[in-house]
Amino acid sequence: MKKYKIAIVGGGSAGMMAAIAIGKTLNHDLEEIVLIEKTILGEKLLLTGGGKSNIANSEDIKEQLLKFNEDKNFLKHSFYSFTNNDLLAIFKNKGLKFKEEKNGKYFPINGDANSVLKILKEYLNELEIDIKLNSYVKSITKENNEFNIKIKDKKSISASNIILATGGKSYPKTGSTGDGYKIAENFRHTITSIKPGLVPLKINDIELRKLSGISLEDVEVSFKDDKNKVRGNILISHFGLSGPAILDLSNFYNNNTAILIDLIPNMSEIELNKKIVDDLSSKGKILVKNYLKIYLKNRFIDYFLKVIAIDGDKKLSNLSKKDRIKIVNNLKQLKINVDGVMSYEIAMITCGGIKTSEINPKTMESKLVPGLFFAGELLEPSGLTGGYNLQMAFSTGFLAGKSAAKPFK
Repeated sequence: MKKYKIAIVGGGSAGMMAAIAIGKTLNHDLEEIVLIEKTILGEKLLLTGGGKSNIANSEDIKEQLLKFNEDKNFLKHSFYSFTNNDLLAIFKNKGLKFKEEKNGKYFPINGDANSVLKILKEYLNELEIDIKLNSYVKSITKENNEFNIKIKDKKSISASNIILATGGKSYPKTGSTGDGYKIAENFRHTITSIKPGLVPLKINDIELRKLSGISLEDVEVSFKDDKNKVRGNILISHFGLSGPAILDLSNFYNNNTAILIDLIPNMSEIELNKKIVDDLSSKGKILVKNYLKIYLKNRFIDYFLKVIAIDGDKKLSNLSKKDRIKIVNNLKQLKINVDGVMSYEIAMITCGGIKTSEINPKTMESKLVPGLFFAGELLEPSGLTGGYNLQMAFSTGFLAGKSAAKPFK
């Protein structure tokens, strides 16, 4: 059985960055480090940012941590140990240039995620660590302070320290099928409830789905009876609702049955009602359906009026008080029934994972099993869209690698 100092299980963003961190920490005996990947390196990374790789965000780390809600304190040390600037420097040192787009999102200037993966592979090649691709880890056990790793159809290996960076269950075609959860559970770790995250919502409303392609811009959306609100764009699709606001909202899904959309978030309900009352006299001859063009896109107006059962061919001045209030209420809180979220096959991330209270946030080492480290999507925290989840993968991967290598310096 071949012995290694450190074995990294998982060759995604977190696993590759863990290997790079080990290389920066040790600078020697790197042939005693092994990276084991179920399929090929960085396959899921190529899907991020629509294939363009939203590699990072320009926001201050303090602001980025807020995108992880109650998990911000757990991630604080890793994010400050390896910041967004540190991450970009890794690639800039190899000549890759970036551009900052809307909401602080950084993309490679060439718009190709392959350029990011290529540089990560360059670092790994320079380190000359042992990389085993197409190697499915069947099990990991620990005996006499050594981890024994059984690889399907190959010889078993052992390692003093292990970094688990196997990913969650999203995009299972890339090899992320939840294997890491089973390994962690075998070491008595708790797996919190998991679900697809950053994923579109399924809607049964056929009339709404007929409007596929329409974007509702700068709206505020929330689940009915839930305090979490998200502001951004919504895209109507052939299966329901997508777009940045919906993807972010999906992280809070808990078998909810409806969402509420504030179509005019810049005005309060009182302000909106006053405006319409004022317009009754100055624009009273305008048909209701034409008047609503002030607030809604043309193709969405007929659907809106049908949902609230108001005749759009009425003149604005002929609107009853009851109908006026109904228009105001629904512009501020349009209810749409939800049939659930789409599957892991198209989910960008997995929400939930290995319970953070069982992991040392300053090292990413298990509090239950010495020498066992975790990184990336396998962990419990999940963030919003905008490069934050990749930052978590790289930051926790870097910290796990640095910590796992410390005993061998």
